[in-house]
Amino acid sequence: MMRRLVSETFIVIATAAILAVGSYALRPDALPLIASSPSVSPGAGDELFKAIPFEQAQQMFVENRALFADARPLIAYEAGHIAGAVHLDPNAFDQWANALLAGTAPDQTIIAYCEGPQCALSHELAEKLTWLGFEQVYYLVDGWGQWKAHGLPTETSRSGL
Repeated sequence: MMRRLVSETFIVIATAAILAVGSYALRPDALPLIASSPSVSPGAGDELFKAIPFEQAQQMFVENRALFADARPLIAYEAGHIAGAVHLDPNAFDQWANALLAGTAPDQTIIAYCEGPQCALSHELAEKLTWLGFEQVYYLVDGWGQWKAHGLPTETSRSGL
């Protein structure tokens, strides 16, 4: 009796799962069942924010066409950062979001950076900036490391927003 109940329960659950997955897969607005890796090439139209090549970020700095946003911890920012960069800690979003919105146009180009090729803070900051409605958001992989290696302008102890 118990074995039959378990067997029938399993059959009902398996059938329901198969029907649910099958009907969901046929929906035109269905999300993919297996996530693909996001592309990080600049210029891809379907991304809200993208990686930017170092040379392009450097050119935008020289032409004063972007706001650089340091995503590193405050102590690292105060020790040295890209000249003119603001400190926007992604973990302190509530502390700076309103001030940034009030003083920055939505079409302002913003380049988020942190330190090290594995640092995800710049990517996280870029994502949060797009949540705020900024339209031109990029992240620079190992931005601080590359900036220092190329001997580009830096400064220390500049206050954030």
